Amino acid sequence: MKSKITEIREKGTAQLKHGTFNKSEVFLSNGNSYTFLSKGEFKKNVGDAIEYEVTNEEYGTAKLVYIQEKTYTRDNDTHNSILRQVAFKGAIELATSGKIKIDELEEFTNQFNKILKWN
Repeated sequence: MKSKITEIREKGTAQLKHGTFNKSEVFLSNGNSYTFLSKGEFKKNVGDAIEYEVTNEEYGTAKLVYIQEKTYTRDNDTHNSILRQVAFKGAIELATSGKIKIDELEEFTNQFNKILKWN
């Protein structure tokens, strides 16, 4: 379920087998209110839109639902690293064959890297 928080009231603590949790009664714009447990302070604020799941209708408890977005940063970083290595190898081959000077390696590596990223 989704709704926006309109009010939060602290309701003390609860001792459970996994430790001590803070209890917060959270009032929502859809007219419902539920008690949420949290380690430390409740992680959301008034005005935040939340997604939640009712865990016990009789006791009015719920928990936040976090949707983890897929990120491909590592794959992209790995891909770019490989392209950069290929560009550097190409520049080294030019230098070892005497077609460019050693101090031109960086310039040619950058040029090759740009070319590889366009394809």
